[in-house]
Amino acid sequence: MMENKEIQSILPHRYPFLLVDRIVELKPGKGGIGIKNLTGDEWFFNGGNSYPPVLLLESLAQLGGVVLGSKAREENPNSRFFGLFAGVSDFQYQRAPILGEQITLKVELSQSLASIYRFAAEVYVEGEKIASGQVLLSFSRTPPLQNR
Repeated sequence: MMENKEIQSILPHRYPFLLVDRIVELKPGKGGIGIKNLTGDEWFFNGGNSYPPVLLLESLAQLGGVVLGSKAREENPNSRFFGLFAGVSDFQYQRAPILGEQITLKVELSQSLASIYRFAAEVYVEGEKIASGQVLLSFSRTPPLQNR
């Protein structure tokens, strides 16, 4: 299990743009399961009571970033890396999650080519699949900084 501070050690995101609260299962470089709680304290609930679809995609991308970043750290704890949300395909929403729900995010690496990684992604609320599709990330490693 990975809590907020450990997620922040991998991702550059901070409140209010860190959109994964906890990682409950992690297979570095392969896949993971994360949790996002919709508590009502978040800024995006000011105009309504549903989680915007674009933020749902960002939550999945952040989970994918943790999956790839944890693998990079495993291979070289001093490595630097950065990830970018590169796209989405074949994504379908059955419904939007609403205030008070807990979202379960799942990503599984399905393909990689050079620095582009494709994840099969699914979103659940209380066991009900509410969205699924493909999320693309661009992920690059840079060599560790040398002491000068």
